[in-house]
Amino acid sequence: MFSAPYPDNLFLPAGAMLFNEGDEGNAAFLIKSGSIEVFRFRDDCEQVVANLGPGDLLGEMSALDRRPRTAGARATVASELVPITADQIERRIADADPVLRLCLKLATERFREAVAETDTPRIATTARGGELGAAFEMIELEREIDRGLTAGEFELFYQPIVRLADGTLAGCEGLARWRHPKRGLVPPGDFIPAAEASGLIERLTDWCVAEAIGRRDALAGAAGGASGGFFVTVNVSGRDLARPQFATTVGDAVADAGISPASVKLEITESMLMANPDGAAKILNDLRARGLGVAIDDFGTGYSSLSYLATLPITTLKIDRSFVLALADSRVNARIIQTILRLADELGIAAVAEGIEDAAAAATLRQMGCTYGQGYHFARPLPFPDFVAWAQARTAAAPST
Repeated sequence: MFSAPYPDNLFLPAGAMLFNEGDEGNAAFLIKSGSIEVFRFRDDCEQVVANLGPGDLLGEMSALDRRPRTAGARATVASELVPITADQIERRIADADPVLRLCLKLATERFREAVAETDTPRIATTARGGELGAAFEMIELEREIDRGLTAGEFELFYQPIVRLADGTLAGCEGLARWRHPKRGLVPPGDFIPAAEASGLIERLTDWCVAEAIGRRDALAGAAGGASGGFFVTVNVSGRDLARPQFATTVGDAVADAGISPASVKLEITESMLMANPDGAAKILNDLRARGLGVAIDDFGTGYSSLSYLATLPITTLKIDRSFVLALADSRVNARIIQTILRLADELGIAAVAEGIEDAAAAATLRQMGCTYGQGYHFARPLPFPDFVAWAQARTAAAPST
């Protein structure tokens, strides 16, 4: 009989037990191939209550509430199953809407009451339509991310952030990339959602922060010493803002590296702030108390409330690229950008314009008083060695915008 921790794919020979009645409900199982027989003992007799095949899901109720199994299961022929652990399920439920969590809890309890009254266990749910394939893909992607983190397949690319007034290099943003052994370079949009859903985003963030902090001095050196003001920024997720020890983890990493906390900025989005404003406020205040910077990414595209600007310790506003890209063609976007710049100036915080793709946009934003710029006009996100070479070449030549 098999028990946790489970392998990625579970192979059962004919006659092998998957679990017994009364065992801990620590996983559900998707059947990829073969046949699983579900049985129970009543009056000293074994009763087969179901024969399940490819596409069926079994054991999900016990995995949801971690109560003992109400039946046993074994393979009748050689079978392959994909385990979905109770921890994986719980992480998804934790991120669900509170009303949905309540409904799920009540539905599970009422189901258990119904089972007790009828003495008939729920056996399986058949995955319908594209749900089965999507579930397999998501589980496999999560496991690949886990393996990739362990194997060192992830790396940070760095995109420069330039002072628009004189074209000098002010800092850079570290952006996660996955160099998959078979799929090649995987963009963040293809793995960040799965990392978020599975909880692996916390490991990924910790690695990104440690990597950026560890590289900061080398990045600054490539920019010609870049004065003590050279900074590196890293994106963090909503899950990170819910971690009580997150600020301590980052602060310790900065202290261990022996660099100025002010040279590290953590980027968050407006939607992350408003999803859990009280929790986010505590973590952000802890980060600022340790001297780290806090940047609001994609500013102007999230929630309409501006109250957090007065109550949270924000040090930088990053103007969303959608406004910058339309700058030349839209007076409305130009006015929005000017309003954001005035707001930042009134609050005494820096502004970074993202998505600058040409010299004209850089010149307009400079004239508008924007402090920093970022975008393809200066450079795309670059692997560390390429960024070092680019920064050294730029520093050796006269800077231009």
